[in-house]
Amino acid sequence: YPLSYLGAGSAETVKVMVEAMRHAYVDRNSALGDPDFVDNPVEKLLDKNYAKEIREKIDPFRAGVSQELMPKGFGESQETTHYSIVDNDGNAVAVTYTLNGAFG
Repeated sequence: YPLSYLGAGSAETVKVMVEAMRHAYVDRNSALGDPDFVDNPVEKLLDKNYAKEIREKIDPFRAGVSQELMPKGFGESQETTHYSIVDNDGNAVAVTYTLNGAFG
């Protein structure tokens, strides 16, 4: 996609970038891990033909559905912890910490 023609910071540019990032996050979550334990497909991820395949899947006029991108059998992580704390002065903090299965 020629992002320079869409305009820096335009809604169209942001839309295409978000769609590309969704695909990148799927690759990160399903294909990457500690190289001592996982064979990371670095060559595939850097391959221009692979990038072309992803680009062809992106519809610049329709938001994609992340769940449709996830490989079969790759569900939501079960390694999530959340806690909220409020002190006597009313100050509050909420923390959510999640590990991807391959990184736990």
